[in-house]
Amino acid sequence: MNKLQSHIVLSTIAFLATNVFFVLGLLIDSNIVQDQIVTGLGFHTFFLISNSALLIISMASIGFKEFGDRLLVWGCSNVLRFLLVILMSVLIFFVAMITLLSIHYFLTESISVTNSVLAVLTSKYFISLTFYFLLISIMMFFISNLERRTGSVIRLMALSMGQVLNPKLTERGFMFIDLNGATAKAEKMQSQSYAKLLRDCFRMLNELVELCPFEIYQYVGDEAVITWKSDIDNADLLALHLFSDFKAYLKESAHKFHEEYGFVPKFKCAIHSGEVVQSEIGKDIKHLVYHGDVLNTTSRLLAQCTDDTDMILSKPSVKNILRLQQDYLLEQIIFKNLKGKEKEVFAYKVVEQKQDHSVQKAKKQLFSETIMTNSQNYQLTKNP
Repeated sequence: MNKLQSHIVLSTIAFLATNVFFVLGLLIDSNIVQDQIVTGLGFHTFFLISNSALLIISMASIGFKEFGDRLLVWGCSNVLRFLLVILMSVLIFFVAMITLLSIHYFLTESISVTNSVLAVLTSKYFISLTFYFLLISIMMFFISNLERRTGSVIRLMALSMGQVLNPKLTERGFMFIDLNGATAKAEKMQSQSYAKLLRDCFRMLNELVELCPFEIYQYVGDEAVITWKSDIDNADLLALHLFSDFKAYLKESAHKFHEEYGFVPKFKCAIHSGEVVQSEIGKDIKHLVYHGDVLNTTSRLLAQCTDDTDMILSKPSVKNILRLQQDYLLEQIIFKNLKGKEKEVFAYKVVEQKQDHSVQKAKKQLFSETIMTNSQNYQLTKNP
């Protein structure tokens, strides 16, 4: 969901930016609308064909963006990734334009489709458009890179526009996910192997986060922090499902972890919700951060996880306990002496009732069940 949203926003920006070329053309020469780009091809037709090609690129760009990310996984440099992604973008643009122009000349019964298409491709107007599109592709590559590092295009836009410059109160939920026995594992493993282990695990986690209305807030060493708006329906259930799915994902890749690292990593998590302060810190390098007792409490709850309990859910995070109890066993517990806390913290130790998971089923269950909440009753589309 987050990935699709980011792709739509980025594609829209690229689409509008490329169409600036036509606007500039009209401003420079208002007679261009009456003129033909080449024989048999008017401005309006060329405009429609070019925008159709842009739509094709928008759909195809999902694939080559994934390919670009894979290049990083395979150890390719950012320079090679840049060159290949830009080359693929321009190549798809050319193929789409050639295909659409051929269809146009075929339907208009041009004497020679090949010669007509070549005339367009060698025209000064098309060469100028291609050069402009190349510049837009380069710009979108760097925007996409920034989006990868900020977590979402929405957050990137918020930071760029200064929307979080001044601190403000907001209601959010948080989930801390931490590697069990991280210190001991880090001591036994080489630094590079340990870093690769965390990268592999958190990449799996990120794939699942993209399926739900959550976002990765930050990675702190061997810990990942996930956040979401508190008004999201069924956030408690989605958060528990997300962690269950993450464990299932790791379990299905057990043989790969054994071969690569000699063990299968296990994680623990704590979930809490409440009021925090959202602000931007830093001068030359700025970051979006959240401050407040909610994060401190979540960290303290995470420390209470044991070998028998890898999930702790705070009471303020619960929206519908009856719905949760259909899939999970909840044992209420009161923490009276949490470090840095004077007040008691009410929470639940969570245990899955169903242990039979698969990645495919786990990914689908995030949005495939009928769910009733106390604040609002609604039904999500049920998968067969």
